[in-house]
Amino acid sequence: MKITGIETICLRYAMPYALTYARGEYATREALLVKVHTSDPSIVGWGEAAMWGGPFATSVAAIEQEIAPLVIGEDPRRIEYLWEKAYQETYYHGRKGILLACLSGVDIALWDILGKCAGQPVWRLLGGFGRPVAAYASAGYYRRDYGLGDFAADVAAARAAGYHGYKMKVGNVPDAVHANVLHDVPLRRSFADDIARVKAAREAIGADRWLMCDATTSLSSRTALRYAEEFEKLEVRWFEEPTQSEDVDGCAELARRTRVPIAGFETETGRHAFARLIDAGAIQIVQPDVVQVGGLTEARKIAAYAQVRHLTFTAKNYSTAVSSAATLNLLYAIPNGQYFECDQDPMPLRDEILTEPLFRLDGGWAEPFDRPGLGLAIDETRLDRWRVKP
Repeated sequence: MKITGIETICLRYAMPYALTYARGEYATREALLVKVHTSDPSIVGWGEAAMWGGPFATSVAAIEQEIAPLVIGEDPRRIEYLWEKAYQETYYHGRKGILLACLSGVDIALWDILGKCAGQPVWRLLGGFGRPVAAYASAGYYRRDYGLGDFAADVAAARAAGYHGYKMKVGNVPDAVHANVLHDVPLRRSFADDIARVKAAREAIGADRWLMCDATTSLSSRTALRYAEEFEKLEVRWFEEPTQSEDVDGCAELARRTRVPIAGFETETGRHAFARLIDAGAIQIVQPDVVQVGGLTEARKIAAYAQVRHLTFTAKNYSTAVSSAATLNLLYAIPNGQYFECDQDPMPLRDEILTEPLFRLDGGWAEPFDRPGLGLAIDETRLDRWRVKP
């Protein structure tokens, strides 16, 4: 079997309302799917490459002009070899950022192919631990015409739906680290008002469920500590991406001074960066993004290193059904995989492109099916509604 081609599919969805966080506001959600074709017409692989905030054209060019020539003609089942080949051949231009995110899409698709060839779900090939994963609702952005009561009602709805917890955004305050540059971010508020949102969420989700807070890399370690002091009182489960990922020392200092576990960093790429974060004690919940960090091949190595250090592993999951499939297959496969993020914001590319449900969700516990590969049943004609040119 050989790889015969790599196809990129650019998708854009216009939301019914805008979402705001500390770094900006957006009213569309975009995704870049990767489809790897093989010499067996009946076997193709689906992947996804993160391109958050950037133009489609740069990621499409990296996949089609840099990575594809390196893997076309190769056996798609040699996943470790192809990952290392692409990484080393693009070393001077890549190693992090866009190249790793693009390699993620190809890598995930190769695992999908391997599973289909073997007639096994990817989670079995990744380790097969096979334990249901606790699902939590993820939303909680700042929104226009959306009061504290509206927000609390949405959090309460997540509780009623059976989710184990709820994750919300924080940190959209005037002293965010990027405020002097990203000065036009709307809905800035005072620290006290932001904490009032967290208190409302805690009351709505209940003392017996989890509450997580995500600052999206927007705070200095000093400001983050001020948040953490309040989060301790409110029994926040984790404080996600409080600082920029490059501020390893600052994040480590924060971690030493709070009882709230620090989670991160979905914006980071590569196992070497995660090893530095873990070794410094900067994170206690290891949380890459499978579609950005380097794919399943890289993410499982990070998960194994986290296990060596007795740390919980989870992953960001805030995109399409492909992201969800890759994330859940990995979390279900490993002994330290916990916390499956379930996006609650508008995004039809999660469910409406599928002909069969992607996973079971029973009593707040998520479990993938036993279908070969990633378990995706994508109807490509349903993608046409959101296709755009790069």
